[in-house]
Amino acid sequence: MRAVRCHFFVAFVALVAALAAAPAVLAGNSYDVKQVPYNAPPAPGPDETLIYVFRGADEAAFRKIAIIDNDTVVAVLTQGSFSYFMVPSGHHEIVGYISPSPMMHYRVLPSPGRTVYLQCKVGYTSGLFIVPIEESAAKQLISASKFTEIGKKGQKAKMDYRAYYDNLYK
Repeated sequence: MRAVRCHFFVAFVALVAALAAAPAVLAGNSYDVKQVPYNAPPAPGPDETLIYVFRGADEAAFRKIAIIDNDTVVAVLTQGSFSYFMVPSGHHEIVGYISPSPMMHYRVLPSPGRTVYLQCKVGYTSGLFIVPIEESAAKQLISASKFTEIGKKGQKAKMDYRAYYDNLYK
């Protein structure tokens, strides 16, 4: 039994090493992700919400995280990066998608005229989740992180995650 566990562990370590060594093959650049200089967006209007999403520099780096708003890919985060997007105020299911599955989500409630700051947490022992953060913490992350944007905007996700989570939590 001990030999079986040892072989399983060795195979698992080899798989993790292979995944880390081949990120371009696995993640691709299907959304035309690029690092660009950060320019602060205009303040949200009275019927809009501005959403920032951050990913820490010390998080597991071998996979990109596609950020989906309900059913549309709005950003892709690499290690130590962030992005933002403006949405009409309302319910928004923000999903962190690591191919081939949605791995984390957070429901943004109607916040007209406000800015919401979210951080993706990725850790082998801590788990995967999205948490809201304070503006002061967001400002520190903005100065310490890379800003990314996608060139192929408006691409639909495989499903409408807001409808999915609405149905799941009935």
